[in-house]
Amino acid sequence: MLIDIYLVTGFLGAGKTTLMKNLVKVFDNNKIGIIVNDFGQEGVDGSILEKEGMVIEEIVDGSIFCVCRSDRFIEVILKTRELGINYLIVESSGLATPFGMHEVMSILQKLSPDTFHYSGSICVVDAKNFHKLYEVAPALKEQVQGADLLLLNKTDISTPDEARKVERTLRELNDDVSIIKTSFARIPDDEQIHALQWHRKANTQGFIIMKTIGFHKFVLKFDSTPIDRLVNWLKGWAENVYRVKGFCLYNNKQYYLQAVHEDVTVSEIHDVRKENFLVVLGPARDQIKEDIQSSWFEHFKTNISIC
Repeated sequence: MLIDIYLVTGFLGAGKTTLMKNLVKVFDNNKIGIIVNDFGQEGVDGSILEKEGMVIEEIVDGSIFCVCRSDRFIEVILKTRELGINYLIVESSGLATPFGMHEVMSILQKLSPDTFHYSGSICVVDAKNFHKLYEVAPALKEQVQGADLLLLNKTDISTPDEARKVERTLRELNDDVSIIKTSFARIPDDEQIHALQWHRKANTQGFIIMKTIGFHKFVLKFDSTPIDRLVNWLKGWAENVYRVKGFCLYNNKQYYLQAVHEDVTVSEIHDVRKENFLVVLGPARDQIKEDIQSSWFEHFKTNISIC
């Protein structure tokens, strides 16, 4: 039996990790493997999924479709042959595009013939923030163009007009596939996943990219801080970057935080990481780091480490 590979794409903060959890439920009666590709070395998404016993491997600090990580990606996929799984779900970095899967599958076929089947790419789109990012994030456009199924997510916090405008843009970029309007990355009909089929775009060549450009990552490390104050502080500057996520330990409770523009979410988790840090992805401008540092001192009268 072939191992079916599903690729989950979507820009930073769109809801990929939530979709990963939902996909596990779709394949509930089968043995599943998960590969997580996180842009930073800290691997926040992998920690969240690993907590639920889902992760085979985490590939960090680069895109799985970049030359610096593609060999490792192929190596990890080949390793799944020994695990007896039926499905392999790959969460790509928010900066990755799916077009490299054609070359990856060609290599896999040569190294291990008739072992893997690529079902296609599911792209999660943030209905609230899509147009804020569209002009400055080329990967977002390519993720949509390369998708075999589009999830228009966060419709619960976007206006009907915002959702309609995003859907219209999605149709202009990719009119060959279905669009599911949803919130919390829910999948209303499991059959839409089981019936997924890779659409090889006639005008698109598969490729492995040389590097990801236009983004800068840095990590904020800080002492234990009241969560409500941390959230208020994030709301003051998070709209200037693409995404913030990480962990905070306060009063012996561990919290997972994520900010996408002005939307900040917090959830309590258990026994993942006993440390305080936030991973920031944004434009490559030193001024942003200076503003964050001064804002932190203004709010908390202490220093914050940025590395």
